[in-house]
Amino acid sequence: MKIIIVSDQKKVEESFCSLVKSGYELVKVCNADSKKHIKGLSDSAIVYLDIYQKSEKEYSGEIKFLLKQQIIFLGIIDSKSAAPDPAVLFHAGISDYIGKRQLSEGISQKRIKNILSVQTKVVSKSKDEKSQKVFVALNKKDFTAKLIPNGEWKQVKTGQEYVFYLLYAELDSTGEWKKNASQPVLKQLKEVFHNYIRKHIEQINGKVWMWNEFCGLILFPYTKKYHDAVITVAKLLAHTPIASCEDFPFKMEISYKFALHIGETVYKDRGNTGTIISDAVNFTFHLGQKFTKPGSFYLTEEVYERMHPRLKELFLSEGVFENKNILRLRKFV
Repeated sequence: MKIIIVSDQKKVEESFCSLVKSGYELVKVCNADSKKHIKGLSDSAIVYLDIYQKSEKEYSGEIKFLLKQQIIFLGIIDSKSAAPDPAVLFHAGISDYIGKRQLSEGISQKRIKNILSVQTKVVSKSKDEKSQKVFVALNKKDFTAKLIPNGEWKQVKTGQEYVFYLLYAELDSTGEWKKNASQPVLKQLKEVFHNYIRKHIEQINGKVWMWNEFCGLILFPYTKKYHDAVITVAKLLAHTPIASCEDFPFKMEISYKFALHIGETVYKDRGNTGTIISDAVNFTFHLGQKFTKPGSFYLTEEVYERMHPRLKELFLSEGVFENKNILRLRKFV
């Protein structure tokens, strides 16, 4: 993980040097280059801003800028006690404050871990989405299973374990449909929904893998490139009112939900998946069936960490499910 120190003081980074032995990458940038450097980040980073010789107006503006960027948390270095009230900085959204004493003693790995641990648990309970903190994933898991060469399905061999994006899709309110609709209508609904999902996911190299009436699991070969699954699912949710009129021949508004995860599983052809044992498959079904709310799109931190940075602001923290941090797509108005 990268730690960026924004400072014009020559020796301030010496207080962080012990973290290099713990696997952290230490980068020091001067104030003049900081905005350009941080705007160009492709991965999440920890940032410490040195407010030495800055006015309150100057460092307040920089804090606001940094908190909007692709960073995990923001810390303040205040070796000369320039801030009259450090609590105000925490109210603004920072996560750490390094004074003269802490700077002279050095920054420990334990301190960083404690701050990260607290940061992952911050979930606003407010119903006002504007007040909720956007979650930033912390751990980019390394997979041990094979990656499918170029993401090509023709390279997939039955019985081999691979890394996939796993997408759970389900039609909402199926209990009401079963209660009020005739058997011919239900049969038509199942076919229409299945074909509707299949049509859209096949355009982005997806394959319906497991399916049961009104829900199922879709696979996308995982590659290290950004995948279109997030964009496609977001569009499906945004277009629900239109799809209800154009794609579904019923006089009711259609609603559906999605849950996306990345994990490892043995691949077998559709219809022969009954003996597969996979934590990733089980978790994705649990996330979709037990945690995801109707008309919503949830994804795990593993997906969030690998999605295009410009899409991340569309997602909000939804809490923890089965020891994984979960995010939800913002509602479209």
